[in-house]
Amino acid sequence: MLYFILDHMVHMGIMVILALSLNLINGFTGMFSLGHHGFFAVGAYAAGALLLYTMPAGAGVGVGLSWFLASLLVGMLAAALFGFIVGVPCLRLKGDYLAIATLGFGEIVRIIIQNTEAVGGARGLEVEYTLITRTADTQMAYVVLYGVLVALGAVLVYVVIHNLLRSTHGRALIAIREDEIAAELLGVSLSRYKVLAFVLGAGMAGLAGALYLNYMTQIEPREFNLLKGIYILLYVVLGGMGSLSGTVLATILLYVLDKIVLNLMPPSIQSWREIMFAMLLILLMIGRPQGLLGNREITETALWKKLSGRAS
Repeated sequence: MLYFILDHMVHMGIMVILALSLNLINGFTGMFSLGHHGFFAVGAYAAGALLLYTMPAGAGVGVGLSWFLASLLVGMLAAALFGFIVGVPCLRLKGDYLAIATLGFGEIVRIIIQNTEAVGGARGLEVEYTLITRTADTQMAYVVLYGVLVALGAVLVYVVIHNLLRSTHGRALIAIREDEIAAELLGVSLSRYKVLAFVLGAGMAGLAGALYLNYMTQIEPREFNLLKGIYILLYVVLGGMGSLSGTVLATILLYVLDKIVLNLMPPSIQSWREIMFAMLLILLMIGRPQGLLGNREITETALWKKLSGRAS
């Protein structure tokens, strides 16, 4: 049971990284991207290709750690490069048109991977373990180790985005979200900051992909389909466009509801899981269209101030 919980916590942490990185693009910069699963796939497969073709067989812990860190870096850089490639031609697109363009990018990446035999094609990609070999005797240590690593990655992404938004560059991104014309009149370079948001958001999604590859060691193209991108977007929308803590909270709640609670129900109920999940989302969007926290952080809510004793 403990292993089951920790395994889901690793996957949930990866989804938190993905949702936070998408919120930087959608929530704080005001661009509507639907192709985040493409950046996720690029990071995973770039890290996998590095380990598959360059890591020596039977590497020790020290060597494995070096290749693990190298795979994270390669995954981030590859995804950031694709973020630049996507961001530049999409500068003049807004709203639905931008969503369609990024959606097309995500599907193009999946189809290319599926038809590229160098990375396994439709069979998928399998690499060796870098840190700990996963066996019946070591699976608990394995999942605990990656749980810590993924948690550190999620905290790092949160802190980076939080500090970025408090800087001059972050205020420029928020200004673009509020009013592009006014931001440009104030001297904000729209092209520069839009591309910056895409590059940073994609790089963080690449980090999530590299962590996912190292944890699973075997991935398939179907894991990076459109449904994955929609789920990531839902975490952002329901948490609040422009709220980091709201995104984390929504990701945890929806992941627990979808992956854990419904999986423990009888098969007759599980067959209705997608309908139940869709109905819940519809009710939430009707009752609270701005998401759980809107564009505020949890520390700015009245409940938090009351619990912390700061309420007047």
